[in-house]
Amino acid sequence: MPRPPEQVPPDTLGGRIRAARKKQRKSLADVVRGRYSTSLLSQIERNKIEPSAESLHYLAVQLRLSFEELKALAQRQKEAEPSEAHYKHYDTLRAKAAQAIAMHRNAQALELLEEINLSLTPPALRWRLASLRGQCYFAQRQFIAAEKDFLYADTELPLSVPEEQRPEMMLLHLRHAATLRELEQPELALRQFESALALMSRITPVYQVAEAHWGMSLIYSEQASQTKCQEKKQEHLTQALRHAEDARVLCRSIGEKQRTELLTCQVALIEQALGERDEARRHLQELLATEEPILAQLLQKATDSRLIKESANVCSAAACSLAGIELEAGNREESLTYVQKARDTGRLSYTLRLAEAEMMLGHILEAGNPADPHAEEAFRQALLTLEKHAPDRIAARIRAHDMLGRYLLKNGKMEEGDRELDAAQQLSRTATVFSTTIPVETEQNDNNRSG
Repeated sequence: MPRPPEQVPPDTLGGRIRAARKKQRKSLADVVRGRYSTSLLSQIERNKIEPSAESLHYLAVQLRLSFEELKALAQRQKEAEPSEAHYKHYDTLRAKAAQAIAMHRNAQALELLEEINLSLTPPALRWRLASLRGQCYFAQRQFIAAEKDFLYADTELPLSVPEEQRPEMMLLHLRHAATLRELEQPELALRQFESALALMSRITPVYQVAEAHWGMSLIYSEQASQTKCQEKKQEHLTQALRHAEDARVLCRSIGEKQRTELLTCQVALIEQALGERDEARRHLQELLATEEPILAQLLQKATDSRLIKESANVCSAAACSLAGIELEAGNREESLTYVQKARDTGRLSYTLRLAEAEMMLGHILEAGNPADPHAEEAFRQALLTLEKHAPDRIAARIRAHDMLGRYLLKNGKMEEGDRELDAAQQLSRTATVFSTTIPVETEQNDNNRSG
């Protein structure tokens, strides 16, 4: 099968010569007439080689073209060669980083991209490189650094993106949305999730579609908890439940057991908010009864730490949610039993899970005795855990400062309480600044950012 002809831009030297030859219906041999090889003319037309002044003059005569025009095109092409090499260098770098990310080697990808000054890269590659670097930071839970790159990528998006780059643009919106949610910017996050969903198609990986629905469910749930209008609350919860159930169905369809179970926790929390406490309790108890023996077996076998962490993650989430349900039902002893399970399994899981369990413990202790000093200790422990191990978990840190501040104010510690509430407001303002300001590109010297 003959190889398809290369597409040569018509405003280049080769494109101008080829267009003139085609218009005059001449073959390569007709033009060179034995003076030069047809291979030489073919390479000139494809801009593969630089023609001599003599051959350029010959072609101008044969094709009735302006010699001066051809000389000008040749000069422009010569001057453009360094920028073409520049583009190829960064495009190769982009391809290597994308491959590393696809293989979950985010540290390796970040090594390739971290020192890049985006303002010095070819314009067509800026948003793609920024998006990839943002994804690396996102994977390492460095949400503030990720937000800077995602915002930069958003501002560099061209009006029209080639079809083959649409999956990249979709992933930019998806990861940016999740980052904004972590930075307590729900409205902006929702818009990014909606943009991601609009770009999805039949070839989009199912887990990415599920991720978008899951993120939207979390945002609607949070909005429901913050509104005092019952009608609006019901509307948000209905939306949250729909997205959570869609995400759960998708995760189940591809055998994502851990995600399916975590989404069951999310569904149960929404059911609780809708007043379906018994239904929520049943779902969570069933989940915990299934997962606890699995975790025990994994610990006994001292198996892969990642499997232990994921199983403990589900157990901690379910136990923490059950603690909240039992506290709401007035069953304080049961809530304390569940929250202790959440803390124990949280220590085997992720920082955020342990912090959430500590906050729930403080809430339970405060509900039993508003002046219980152990409640303050639990709130402070949650805050310390986040600040030390997950400083970019802005939303969780705001919540911990807020809970501690309110506890202190209730107990007459006005100055300390105000200080904690001010810290929560400052974190919220910081997140807003990152999400609304176009950053000035500077050299990346933050090699020691913590994850």
